[in-house]
Amino acid sequence: MHWIGAVGRLTLSFPLYFYALTLFTLRALSPWQAGRLRFNLASYRTLLGQLIFTGIDALPVLSLLALGVGMAVTLPLILALQPLMDPAEIITLLIRVVVYELATLLTAVILLVRTASAIVVDLGGMKLHRELEALEMLGVRTHTIFLAPRILGVGLAQMLLATYCAGLALVSGLLLLALVEHVGYLSFLHDVARAFHPLELLFFLLKNLAFGLLMASIACYHALQVEHSPTELPQQTQRALIYALSWIFVFNGVMALLSWTS
Repeated sequence: MHWIGAVGRLTLSFPLYFYALTLFTLRALSPWQAGRLRFNLASYRTLLGQLIFTGIDALPVLSLLALGVGMAVTLPLILALQPLMDPAEIITLLIRVVVYELATLLTAVILLVRTASAIVVDLGGMKLHRELEALEMLGVRTHTIFLAPRILGVGLAQMLLATYCAGLALVSGLLLLALVEHVGYLSFLHDVARAFHPLELLFFLLKNLAFGLLMASIACYHALQVEHSPTELPQQTQRALIYALSWIFVFNGVMALLSWTS
């Protein structure tokens, strides 16, 4: 009968984890504390630094991968589907696959590997050496300086980088197709731009913002679980990456299913 208890604990662990993570995120992002606005100049500096590290520093590798998607997905997809579908259907499928799915997941994986792990190591090290505790004893609001700017910074970076990745993957693939096949394929650029629906674009931006907030919240949450031993840092880093990757793929799958069936 021990396996029944194990299954029950495993089943309850996911909703309990999500509940604890939601409370942690709401507390970290709450702009008010004791009737005063919590964000200050130090918070904005941390937010700017997080945007630079997460966004600008990731541009070279993201650009390279987006160009690879343009060559390996956009170009072959158009050539393979052209005999089977009309241009409007090809463009719709291209937007759904490249923009709404591949660009989002590719950007999320890059930020997860680069940024989420760095957040866990940075904050976890401060927690391990009791630096956060010392700052709180001095009256410094650590949530305002170390948590909220990081979470918001990763969320905004995910939203902007996913948009950049999607655009570069589409444009590079179409330009290469016009170069190697026929210049008439450049007309697809205008057709693709007209095919975007404002509500779908808004959904795309909000989805990426949510994914960025989610992965950063998970990273901060696990960083603060470090207590006494340095060996907890790699353990919590691994857990943060696994949990963030799992939740992102699950939520993306659910959203994609709802989008395709609607």
